[in-house]
Amino acid sequence: MPWIVSVVGLKGGVGKSTLSLTLATTLHAAGYKVLIADCDPQGTAKAWAARAAELERDGPAVVSLDGRQLRRDLDGLTSGIDLVVIDTPPRLGPDARAAMMVADLVLLPTTPGAADLWALQETLTAVAEVQALKELKAVVVVNRADRTTLSRMTRDAVAELGFPVLPAELAVRVAFGEAILAGSGVVQHAPGSPAAKEAQALTKAVLEALGDKHGKRKK
Repeated sequence: MPWIVSVVGLKGGVGKSTLSLTLATTLHAAGYKVLIADCDPQGTAKAWAARAAELERDGPAVVSLDGRQLRRDLDGLTSGIDLVVIDTPPRLGPDARAAMMVADLVLLPTTPGAADLWALQETLTAVAEVQALKELKAVVVVNRADRTTLSRMTRDAVAELGFPVLPAELAVRVAFGEAILAGSGVVQHAPGSPAAKEAQALTKAVLEALGDKHGKRKK
């Protein structure tokens, strides 16, 4: 069975789709067989896949799925897959809860700012409800970080919530958006760039959170 990583958050605009695509394309570049399940009605991952096909870019497969039937639909799609990344809608409805129920790891992106922190607290409550039903790892990922006091205060506030924080984050970098527009991943689009190095560090941290410290699932 593949690992399943769900990217979940109550608030829109925290970069769930960017995080999902960055993780999936970095894993793909490293030799993992990855499937992206796009459960977000905005369809960012699906649009990215169409752009990649148009430009003949190599990348992970993307499928659009109804989150309410996620477990059943994934059963028929994951043969030969090492890891599934699920991009969820910007709300904590049935789709997001279903994505958490099938996940081995939930990533909870947040960006610097009070509104995102307040939304994160509500998201953590929903995660705790799922953890009461099943064993589930969940970690906060700081996204669009910078060197401002606000970013530092946000990291401190997340730590005070007593919830695990991934020891890698993505900064505010144009390269992430450029890579998506190019139907690519940042490690392919801008190899060696600060953004690519952040993507690789984040991917390594995710694999370690899953228990794959030495690339055991890599084909």
